Amino acid sequence: MFSKKRMLASGFILFIILFAILDYTSPTSDEFEQWMLKENDIECTENGGVKKCMKNNRVIWGRSGHYRNVGFFSSYERDYEYDTGEQITFRTFGILGKIIPMEDGRIWGIVN
Repeated sequence: MFSKKRMLASGFILFIILFAILDYTSPTSDEFEQWMLKENDIECTENGGVKKCMKNNRVIWGRSGHYRNVGFFSSYERDYEYDTGEQITFRTFGILGKIIPMEDGRIWGIVN
């Protein structure tokens, strides 16, 4: 029969192992960026330190965003702006090595 101390210690060790696995498999910002570019057919080239991105033969003039890693999951949001002022926003959520596209809404608000 297990004592309370032993069960508590086993539970704690299991939690640490689970957290370490989740942290290790959480996608990095580079993985998110590469996935997002590929998934949304955005092509980027770098010439002399200047990065130029295009989507549907239209030049993307500006880009901004954020990456958030809280240990067991991460989120990534990237805004692309065309020269016309039109803006496209992509949101993704990553856990256990998987990247999942997200929509703006209640769930996105909770994870961010």
